[in-house]
Amino acid sequence: MLDSEKLYTYFDMYHGPISPSSNNYFECLCPICGRPKFAANFIYKTGKCWRGCFSGFLIDVIRIYHGISYFEADELVDSQEPGMLRIPAAVKIDKKAKIKLPLGYTPILEGSTNLAYRAREYLKERNFDLNYMDRLGVGYCNEEDPNPLDNYFGRIIIPFKRNGILVYFIGRDFIGDYNRYKNPSKEKCGVGKGEFFFNEEALFINKKVYLLEGWACAATIGAKGVSMQGSTPSVVQRNIILKSPAEELIIIPDASFYRQGLLTARTFMKYKKTKVVNIDQFQIDKIGKDVNEIGLDNVLNTEDKTQYMDTKFLLRQLRIYEGSSITH
Repeated sequence: MLDSEKLYTYFDMYHGPISPSSNNYFECLCPICGRPKFAANFIYKTGKCWRGCFSGFLIDVIRIYHGISYFEADELVDSQEPGMLRIPAAVKIDKKAKIKLPLGYTPILEGSTNLAYRAREYLKERNFDLNYMDRLGVGYCNEEDPNPLDNYFGRIIIPFKRNGILVYFIGRDFIGDYNRYKNPSKEKCGVGKGEFFFNEEALFINKKVYLLEGWACAATIGAKGVSMQGSTPSVVQRNIILKSPAEELIIIPDASFYRQGLLTARTFMKYKKTKVVNIDQFQIDKIGKDVNEIGLDNVLNTEDKTQYMDTKFLLRQLRIYEGSSITH
């Protein structure tokens, strides 16, 4: 993963001078338009131009600016000397992770074994961009741990981060294990999956975010997608959303869970501009049951046709779906 201080050094060298802004952002020249309108966050490793030139991972704007590949951009940043220019102490964070990745964890783009090929093919078959997966820290396990509880061999590893620090992960089987998912126990790491979101950073760097059930659906949406690993957010997750600066929340429950999405919306509609997107028809038409299966274009087209929530609309939708055979 990219070093925050090396990123800071790169931006000050090529697009500086850098000046501190608010909420851990730094302002500098935009690599696309050259105006002093670019805001970079070296904790989340994302940035945006206030003129609309760019919004996304810093590694991508570096790649575009130099006209080089993702790997070359990564090497360029890694070649910087962080000791030359240090990030101000005010924005530094404790880099010590609360949990370790499992034995044999390997970044998704690394490795030339059959297992590595199968891991990448699994993600490509689900229409994921491997470079985007790598930027999220997604990888796979190629070693067996002698302790069965800690063994994640043959699983895709999906990390959960907060303030750029690893706090949790889940393992998704890709070689045919009976149990599709395996998570670290709360006893082992002191936290549970209901205390975090996949891609939680999106809540703090985007005005509009999409709330989904599973990580694969959130990754299908892209940089604005977060997942709660279930059909209902926990109390902790609800509070994170409410306290976040995100202004617009698009809730997309899996097919047949639309009513549950409506009930979830009640918590947020007074505080955030909120929609609940109904994808039940795609299941009826045998296209798919979630965002990853039905595809991003279908989701966005349905979102465009969906009304924002208010009390009247919510009550009307609940009456329509109360007792329906496709609701839970």
